[in-house]
Amino acid sequence: MKSKAAYSLFILLLATARFVTAQQALIHAKIQQVYNFQPHLLNQQQMAQKSRVLDRFWTQAEEQPELYVAGLRQELGDFANPSFFLYDGSILLLSLSDTPADRKTALAAISRCDLRDLKATDYFLQVHRLAAVNEDTTTAAFHVLDQPDFKVVFGEHALTLGQDYALVYLLLPTDQNYWLGPAVSRLGMERDQAAQRSLLLLLWYAQADIADKAVRDFAADSAKPAAVRLYAQGLIERKSNLGPAVRAEAVGTTEESLRQKRRERLKRVSDEALKDLDIYTMMLISKRQ
Repeated sequence: MKSKAAYSLFILLLATARFVTAQQALIHAKIQQVYNFQPHLLNQQQMAQKSRVLDRFWTQAEEQPELYVAGLRQELGDFANPSFFLYDGSILLLSLSDTPADRKTALAAISRCDLRDLKATDYFLQVHRLAAVNEDTTTAAFHVLDQPDFKVVFGEHALTLGQDYALVYLLLPTDQNYWLGPAVSRLGMERDQAAQRSLLLLLWYAQADIADKAVRDFAADSAKPAAVRLYAQGLIERKSNLGPAVRAEAVGTTEESLRQKRRERLKRVSDEALKDLDIYTMMLISKRQ
């Protein structure tokens, strides 16, 4: 009897496994069919048609969340899938299962998407939301360095962020240990001047010995572009702006409390937050001296 029961259980498990495999294969096929395009290559009418197809796919996923969450996790781990799926599928996954593990899956996939297919503001907001909950957004944030003219515009706040401050916003709310070392390494390899400026600004805001050294070394390196070296030198000289009022305001604070205030402040996007970032950073400089 036990052997028959065990055999029946085995058959059931095998049938279940085959069913799951078949369903995952079906989802894979749907993804290839639904996402067989790149938005930036379509005209307005074509994009409207594709949007209806995407809506139906999302509706199916929302009606069968357990099945689609498992399928999306698997497919998002395959970077050979269509590049727009790597972004749109990530947002779909997080709408169904916003867990730390799924956030990491989504961030890895998002960093492989083609930014030409997206509105810069949409990409920024999705990554920034994950930065605000202290996920490691380093790779996804560095992705904006691939687009020199990356720009985020917020009409409501009349605020525009270029590539430089977009990078700062996507990383500074997170644990600095995530991105400090990679940023120093990336600066050493980066050849695009816009990206160099963005990395230098980020490292200046880091206010850490290793970051300070990277900025100084860049400024002194005659092999680097003269204009960017001058920019690095300007960042170094910002500490001369410290005045008695800043030093007085920093009394009673600690480096860690100021770093935490900056992280919290940059969880919201506004002109006021950027002004506070600079105030806290100057206070931090005074504490470090």
